[in-house]
Amino acid sequence: MPLKVQLHVHSKSDKRDYIPSSEKQIIDKAHSLGYEVLAFTCHNSIVFNNELKKYAGKKGILLIPGIEKEIEKCHIVILNANKNAESVHTFKDLKKYKKNHPESLVYAPHMYYPRHFFIKTFPKIIKHLELFDAIEHSYFYTKFYNSYNKKAESLAKKHHVPTLGTSDNHVLKYFDKTYSLIDAEKNWKSIANAIKKGKIEIKTKPMKFTEIIHALLYMIFITTGGNLLRNLLRIVKI
Repeated sequence: MPLKVQLHVHSKSDKRDYIPSSEKQIIDKAHSLGYEVLAFTCHNSIVFNNELKKYAGKKGILLIPGIEKEIEKCHIVILNANKNAESVHTFKDLKKYKKNHPESLVYAPHMYYPRHFFIKTFPKIIKHLELFDAIEHSYFYTKFYNSYNKKAESLAKKHHVPTLGTSDNHVLKYFDKTYSLIDAEKNWKSIANAIKKGKIEIKTKPMKFTEIIHALLYMIFITTGGNLLRNLLRIVKI
């Protein structure tokens, strides 16, 4: 039986975005939805320890260390990452990291989606596409508009790069909107090999228009606004 996996998840320990849900709350949610493999991929820092690994294990979930690293303004996800991944700042660094850590897997999340102020970062990713083991199929689309995912899928097909479905989860409500079924044994080596070979079935449901609006407002006022407030409170305490 293929494994139900969610490999792009943000949690309360994320230093860039404010996420109300703790790691254990997310693990509980994943367990309730039948997930077998999970990766926390917080921005620029690894959120993983033995306590969380054991907690997830008791729920039947294999927890993978991960990180969503900002590299030359591009967001890059590194799975089965170690602390050295936090020091990756350029594509040159990433190339060196991959050479030294072949056990890690790198994929491009929300590749064609514009960032703040509509900055487009995908040309840099395309330039360094040989460093990527997969390209993400994002949860953030509707039945009527899915242009960014279609572009990503077209690029992946052209260059024979697998696509991986994830929820890029910031809002627990949408945790199960998009995920992947991976034909592998329940260990990282088997999972990584299966991803590289494209043994992936993406399960995805388009967002409703009301859900898109809710997610956008949530990201603006809770995720981003909450982080600004959190940083302000830290300054006040100092």
